[in-house]
Amino acid sequence: MKALGTGHTRGVYWRGIEVVRRYGPPQLKFHGGAAERFAALGATSSLLTLTHSRDLAIAHVLLLRD
Repeated sequence: MKALGTGHTRGVYWRGIEVVRRYGPPQLKFHGGAAERFAALGATSSLLTLTHSRDLAIAHVLLLRD
């Protein structure tokens, strides 16, 4: 939501952003309002890194225009 520049507004909600991992690194899939915002920004792909410890989880997201 932060990378999309909306926070939890403008039709962008938790259920509109999905983390998928089939092979290789995790990927993001956008749905609904999140997909619309992704397209409106001119983004064509994204990069996601995830890390965690016992007490903390962090995700970094980059939206890219190829």
